[in-house]
Amino acid sequence: MYYIGLMSGTSVDGIDAALLALTDPGGLKLEAAHSYPYSPDIQAQIQGFCRSQLEDLAQAAQLDVIVDELFADAANALLNASGVAAAQVSAIGSHGQTLRHEPRATHPYSIQIGNPAVIAERTGITTVADFRARDIAAGGEGAPRAPAFHRWLFHSLDRDRVVLNIGGIANISYLPADQTRQVVGFDTGPGNTLLDQWASIHLGTPYDKDGAWGAGGTPCQALLEALLADRYVERPPPKRTGRAYFNLEWLNQRLARLAQPPARSAAGPVRPSMRSLSAAGASGTQH
Repeated sequence: MYYIGLMSGTSVDGIDAALLALTDPGGLKLEAAHSYPYSPDIQAQIQGFCRSQLEDLAQAAQLDVIVDELFADAANALLNASGVAAAQVSAIGSHGQTLRHEPRATHPYSIQIGNPAVIAERTGITTVADFRARDIAAGGEGAPRAPAFHRWLFHSLDRDRVVLNIGGIANISYLPADQTRQVVGFDTGPGNTLLDQWASIHLGTPYDKDGAWGAGGTPCQALLEALLADRYVERPPPKRTGRAYFNLEWLNQRLARLAQPPARSAAGPVRPSMRSLSAAGASGTQH
């Protein structure tokens, strides 16, 4: 049986589409993958809704339809590239694009655009979505969603395992060997989102390709300690975070407290070590 997964994460750089085959007994095979980038205009609109506290409702509704169609286009492009017909696919699982996620608000909510009805109409494939709402209604954080999959794929009866997933936001899945114990998952803090935003400002590119720019830096211990001193890092799980909290304003506030400013690159911009930022994203673990 074939399934398609559609995902766009915190980095807001585009849509990832994956065609998967479930095989007997209980196996999983990646048949094809496709990356479908957002245009700069769509990316800017999404990021605007992620940052701002108040936006036009009609604009949000129109953006929803635009993104719906892009998700459908990504799925169709994946099928065209793979040679698999839509009729062979059992279902599409679509996470959508998160605009706001506030599970600790007085009235908890999460908003993802990417209407599954539009995707189903454009592809002719049954589409499953809205993965967070039930968990939030039950008092959960609604994220991260990866631990259930990690348990299915990586669980061991012999030893406890921890999976660190570094996207725009980094998250951990703790998989105890004892099946009577609960699987635990939570966001550790920023993964690539600060790196990407810093590269956008200082390199004029959406990310630091191959980490080449950051590799020339020197780790700044004072900055790393300032990042790890944030109250979010100390907060016990379950917990979830995103760009609304970990952003350039957050980073610049901590840079301003340093007794010694970060070193300047040969090109002139002030920059901390990218290794330091990466380490903070993994709660102190360099990668």
